[in-house]
Amino acid sequence: MEKEQLEENWEPALSNSRLSVPNWHTPSPKISFDRMTIVGDLTKDKAQYMADLLGNHTSVQLWDCMTHKFRGRIFTDKIYIEHDRFKADAWDRRNFRIEFNPNNLTADEMLWLKKNILVALENVGFTRLDLAFDFEKDLSDFFIMSDKALKKTVFYGRDGKAETKYFGVRDSDRFVRIYNKKQERKDNADIEMELEDFWRFEIEIKRTMVDEWKNCFEDFSVIQPNYTLIENDSDRHSVMAVLFDEQEWGRMNRKKKYKIKKILKEISPVDLTNLMKLSLREQENKLQKQIDFWLS
Repeated sequence: MEKEQLEENWEPALSNSRLSVPNWHTPSPKISFDRMTIVGDLTKDKAQYMADLLGNHTSVQLWDCMTHKFRGRIFTDKIYIEHDRFKADAWDRRNFRIEFNPNNLTADEMLWLKKNILVALENVGFTRLDLAFDFEKDLSDFFIMSDKALKKTVFYGRDGKAETKYFGVRDSDRFVRIYNKKQERKDNADIEMELEDFWRFEIEIKRTMVDEWKNCFEDFSVIQPNYTLIENDSDRHSVMAVLFDEQEWGRMNRKKKYKIKKILKEISPVDLTNLMKLSLREQENKLQKQIDFWLS
């Protein structure tokens, strides 16, 4: 019964399935957790159990093995595990870490991980969730508008169009990526997709923000600004500065920020924010069941 419920709650990510022709007017994203990091404590009385389990399993590869630490991969690199008792004590953190993409695991593999690894750990919890929104739409000219200063990094493809955008700092509790998933699959796995466009909006949520994953983008908007629509030269230059220089936002006073935000909304023919929030609410229970599965 547990396996059937698991398969029902875990549909494949959009990137793993055939896709229909996109609806350009009402793009509806498929949402999934693209990566999870679970931590817990492996107590000394369970150390021998874990050593026997991992040492005798044909799908486990271990290295850096010592009495107090080891690293390894399970099911042909699908799951990464790491244990270091001394480092955990020094940094006052849990000593066992598990990283995986749940979309890449079969139901049997998930159950094995839960019933053999997680069962031996105490104080189990999440320290990272990557929440992915998959769109059958070109997101290369979309921009995140936030009350907070967000560092922006853009990488361009051979055609001069943006292929990857980063918003924020990687070591922070929230880091956003917008990238051409279709091109990534072609570059990394030489897989050609039939879709005209396939882009991913991904929010990497870590540490204290993990418990607030449902509200992880309440403070920013995802818009498609067209600065050429602005007739006033001064306003157009101000908007261009914000779009192309992440430090410009921090130089503006509160009154100027309010004005620029208002202009950005007026010149953005598409605002994905409400659609993403609505889509997340519609799939919230299913996503929560996935989290509960690992913690129960």
